[in-house]
Amino acid sequence: MSPAIDVQQMIEQLDQFQLPGSLMESFDAYREDTVKAVTNGFSHSQLAWFLDLMNRFRGPDDRKDSLLDVFDPCMFTTEHPAWDSEPGTSIDMPALTSEVAALAANGEEFTHHARLELASFREHADAYDDGELLGLARIARASLVDRKRAFHGRDDAIKYLALNASVRLEDLWALDGTLWTRAPMRHIEFDDMVAKRKVDLMATSVAPVQFSETDLACYTEDEFRAFAFDMRSFFLMNRTKHLTICSRCQNRLKYWANLVDKFDQAAIGKHGMADA
Repeated sequence: MSPAIDVQQMIEQLDQFQLPGSLMESFDAYREDTVKAVTNGFSHSQLAWFLDLMNRFRGPDDRKDSLLDVFDPCMFTTEHPAWDSEPGTSIDMPALTSEVAALAANGEEFTHHARLELASFREHADAYDDGELLGLARIARASLVDRKRAFHGRDDAIKYLALNASVRLEDLWALDGTLWTRAPMRHIEFDDMVAKRKVDLMATSVAPVQFSETDLACYTEDEFRAFAFDMRSFFLMNRTKHLTICSRCQNRLKYWANLVDKFDQAAIGKHGMADA
């Protein structure tokens, strides 16, 4: 007798192989893989302890669910063109707060807030030894994709962690990002995450679902249009599995379905006016 299928587990497995649908999603997928590689040497309890430290520093109103979310270079990039761009392998991102700190003048509001945050973080970090803080700083560096950064002792790690996880400085950025826009942008090259996810998916059994090369190919715009006007064509083409792993195709199908729905509603409205 075959074992029962754990649908939730299968969905979670498929989520790991979701094909990035935009340049920003590609960058996020790369960050996830980079942080996984760095955190492999830490136990679950150590990582939970690190996250607790950062959440206590951030305060009860700004807690995060993971270190990847605490050290997120995509903050305040809602208008970044990468959200709407095709998946790719390079991106330009704003300077990190730790980089901005080196450019800020002593009399500026940024410097005042930064000093307060450093003092606060040092108090929170008292229970951690030098090795732990340097390990956490390396995780933060990986999450921020800050490859050239090196750490020279406990105080250096504390400054990096405090500046790049500070809610006070995030709020300042949201109110006036002049210092960040003045600083040089970061140009980041990274792996082709669409290709990598496809290889991972083909190499890993997600029982009871098996994928072929055909399942990995995106639908064409003509196919999206046909699906939107007649969803039966989608189920008849025997390539429905692709939709479970491709966020770009999910979004494109939603776009076309909404477009057709608006067209139908407009046609009904005009017909109603004509009858009246």
